Amino acid sequence: MGEARNQLRTAVQRTVPFGLSAYSLTVLWYTRSGHDPEQIEQQRARSRWYTTKTEPSFEDMVVKLCRVIIAARFQHPGVYQP
Repeated sequence: MGEARNQLRTAVQRTVPFGLSAYSLTVLWYTRSGHDPEQIEQQRARSRWYTTKTEPSFEDMVVKLCRVIIAARFQHPGVYQP
C-alpha cells in the first residue's frame, strides 16, 4: 500500500481498501490457523539476537503464509490437510 504507484483516480481509490483487506485476511488466517507456538520457540532458539520479541510481526505472518501456500502446491492431490 505504501509504495503504490497508481496514476488513475479509481486505482488510487481502490489501493487502500484492497491493502487493508489483504492485511486483515492475513492476520485472521494467522490467528486461526498459522500460529504455532512450538515453531516460534524453535525460531527464537535459532535466532539468538531476537529473543526479546514477544509478538509475531506482520512479516512473520506473511512468511508463514507463503510457506504454507508453497507446501500446498507440492503435496499430492487428494490429500487434505488444514
